[in-house]
Amino acid sequence: MILKERTKSITHRVLESLNFRMDLPVEEKLKYENQVKGWDGEKKFDFYMNQFHQSGLALNDLVLNYRDTVFQIDSLYITNDSIYLYEVKNYAGSYFYKEDSFFTESGYQILNPLRQIDRSVTYLQNVLLRLGYRLPIHPIIVFINPEFTLYSLQPNKHFLFSYQLPKHLSALSNQNFSIKQEHSNLANKLKKLHNEDYRPDNLPTYQLGQLKKGILCSICFSLSHTDTRQNYLCTACGHKETITTAIERSIKEYKLLFPDNLMTTSQIYEWCGKNYSRKRIRMVLKLNYQSHLSRKMTYYSDN
Repeated sequence: MILKERTKSITHRVLESLNFRMDLPVEEKLKYENQVKGWDGEKKFDFYMNQFHQSGLALNDLVLNYRDTVFQIDSLYITNDSIYLYEVKNYAGSYFYKEDSFFTESGYQILNPLRQIDRSVTYLQNVLLRLGYRLPIHPIIVFINPEFTLYSLQPNKHFLFSYQLPKHLSALSNQNFSIKQEHSNLANKLKKLHNEDYRPDNLPTYQLGQLKKGILCSICFSLSHTDTRQNYLCTACGHKETITTAIERSIKEYKLLFPDNLMTTSQIYEWCGKNYSRKRIRMVLKLNYQSHLSRKMTYYSDN
């Protein structure tokens, strides 16, 4: 059972928005491409997971805090007697593993995912102890891309390649147990501890004036669209939604990019490309504020 669905990180969403609203520097463009690649790999892992009926509890994209340290977990799977911690890597091509390090075919060294997952295990164990639980943690690095090859490798129980994943998940599903209440409680506690507002320090710097205005399509990210009285229609891919929904999305995107800015009718009118009346913008802002669709959003009418 999936207790927490997978969602894009704030880093991913910020870079995604900026990528279609400005000319990203090469380094930031590469970061965005890596975010997309990682997301694709995680969704492929989810596809495999969904092929097997799992009796345990799955939590995806957890961002947790231990003291002053933030750590992220791709997927956590809780059974009655243990926890499986999955780190998903969507590497492609040939790599070499030697002297406890990873190297690309061209000789560049990359961060060893074993160190990354060891760090996550250490912090997670401490979080569990703080919550009053003692469960063994099984860390597994999933190399999800079938076009990935790792050479010079001694057998390592923490590595799982794409062709091995179905057998591993099948073995888990065959356990066919009923989850205990104490572990269900643990899963819910971890879900509540998820820090959905975490913003890393290495986000790119940008100003409102640098960004293209208008509503991005939620499917293809085009700014080109046409409208009927009630509906927004992307002219690039044909995606259709209500204008209210499109404005709501754009408000959330603005708040994502500028979390410290006060929300005003004029700001959102400008942000949406002046395509809709201030009256309509004001109405959507009020609806969002009243229904708390955008948590912690403060609305200030400037009219």
